[in-house]
Amino acid sequence: MFATSWDGMKIWYDATSGPAPVLLIHGFASDSANTWVRTGWVRALSDRGHVLVDLRGHGHSDMSESGYSPDALARDVLAVLDEAGVSTVDVVTYSMGGLIGWELARLSSGRVRRLVLGGIGGRAADRGSMRRVAETLSASDLDACIEGIAGHRLDGPAPVPVLFAAGEQDDIASDAPEYAAELGAPFVSLDRRNHFNAVSASRFKKAAAEFLEH
Repeated sequence: MFATSWDGMKIWYDATSGPAPVLLIHGFASDSANTWVRTGWVRALSDRGHVLVDLRGHGHSDMSESGYSPDALARDVLAVLDEAGVSTVDVVTYSMGGLIGWELARLSSGRVRRLVLGGIGGRAADRGSMRRVAETLSASDLDACIEGIAGHRLDGPAPVPVLFAAGEQDDIASDAPEYAAELGAPFVSLDRRNHFNAVSASRFKKAAAEFLEH
């Protein structure tokens, strides 16, 4: 299914109904299938319902030469929620997806209840790290996304209750424990996982499920 976003781009999504739907937002140079389906997240959330979205320039969604700031990408996701008829969600994100989830919570006035931030801390996104991720995942044609995201960070007070999670060997999110403490938010260590395999950790799924139950 596709939603038409604020500038006409077609944004792919998949939604299943349930009593407490969870919106899942993937990271840079990935997509919903690789981040959430193949790692077991959709199966783990089957009793709640879910909304998957491929961010613009990723997966099945339209490629664009602009519109990659966290605010613009959050408006893409808001268009998906409107099209899917979902009024309120919990949100689980990974890496760059955390910037979009954070902005969505600030933008959408009560539509995000709780927010799980995996693989991200308080440092600003930098071009070098994003290019290394793209090379590792064999992604291409994402320069516009790199330029739109680079320099942005989580800022201000947490817009909703948040949980942070990151692997001990995640050099991209190595400041996540300190940043969570600064915000007074809980943090879960995903042991010896790195930035590329932490998302599949069963401990991550368990911690997110427990946090979203409150």
